[in-house]
Amino acid sequence: MISRAEVLMGRDKDAPLDRDLEDNLTKLLVALNKFRDIYGKGMKVTSGYRPGSFNTAAGGAKKSNHMVCLACDFHDPNGDLDAYCMSNLHVLEQCGLYLEHPDHTIGWCHLQCIAPKSGNRVFKP
Repeated sequence: MISRAEVLMGRDKDAPLDRDLEDNLTKLLVALNKFRDIYGKGMKVTSGYRPGSFNTAAGGAKKSNHMVCLACDFHDPNGDLDAYCMSNLHVLEQCGLYLEHPDHTIGWCHLQCIAPKSGNRVFKP
């Protein structure tokens, strides 16, 4: 199970979550854990909640969904998780998740529980 603490990475101590962020985090955890149960393998969070300065340091987009607890990155050095997602788009849809295209996430897998502007299940930033 992917925990709240894994996604928050202790960053909520310096940047506490308000009600909207808590609601977003709950939505994200439900979607990720539904996916995790279907995937059936461990998933290691590498970047979850990224309030302002953390997002800047990570080189994140100015309006990154990490900043609002709607996205999470996972360790994926061999691309196995990305490959599973690309081959099982119906699972992403079933879980309410969207995947940043693996061409843009070498070494990690980015999942978010909000549709990108394109509305595509797999998107390029």
